[in-house]
Amino acid sequence: MKEDFNDIEFQKLIKEKAHKPGENPWFTRRVLNRLPEKESVPSAYSIEKWIYAISTVLCSLCWVYLFNTDFFDVITVRTLIHTLLLVIGSILFVIQALRSIFSF
Repeated sequence: MKEDFNDIEFQKLIKEKAHKPGENPWFTRRVLNRLPEKESVPSAYSIEKWIYAISTVLCSLCWVYLFNTDFFDVITVRTLIHTLLLVIGSILFVIQALRSIFSF
């Protein structure tokens, strides 16, 4: 990345105006030692990964069931509705999974 004159001047200005830390070298260590322990709560990202993993398995099982049974031998309104709902659900699931993956 090329830095032009404005970037360099801006960096100098920020360094000059930055808050200077105090002279007490033990401050940071004392503050960190008094912080409470982290709680082991599952993050939203790990819960979301499990939801997408379960959804992938369920969606795959539905598609396997449809193609391994005689579901498409006779096309009825029920067959069309189930297939259409599964297609729409699969597309929405893929879009949400990709959006979740690329947003982090």
